[in-house]
Amino acid sequence: MHSAAPLPHLDLTEAQWRLLARLAEGSVPDPSDRTAFVEALALDGLDADLAREDLPTLRWMKLVDLADGSLALTDLGAAVHFRALYESSQERLAEIARLADLREAVAPHFARAVRSVADGSCSLPEALAGMDETP
Repeated sequence: MHSAAPLPHLDLTEAQWRLLARLAEGSVPDPSDRTAFVEALALDGLDADLAREDLPTLRWMKLVDLADGSLALTDLGAAVHFRALYESSQERLAEIARLADLREAVAPHFARAVRSVADGSCSLPEALAGMDETP
């Protein structure tokens, strides 16, 4: 069985991460069409000039590419973006579970329900039903 190479961990700026997130939603016009590029990024509150400055680095890293008149994520760019999104979600869920741990003495049934939803061992309706059943 062939194993895939691990994804690189990249140290990108906040603006670069935001541009990757925007491109994950779909391509944008080629930056050489300044008006269309500015309009496409402005819809998401992105600075087109900053994005244009970031493009050489992101292209060198093989995260974005220009093709057929538009700027889009490469497969590597999409993988890096979605891994970062996944890791961020995992961190947020871990924080929610820690919050439940810290409040367990005050509201034990609620804390257990929150942990169960955060760790995926039950759905929100199941957790709510379990809280209603517990005295």
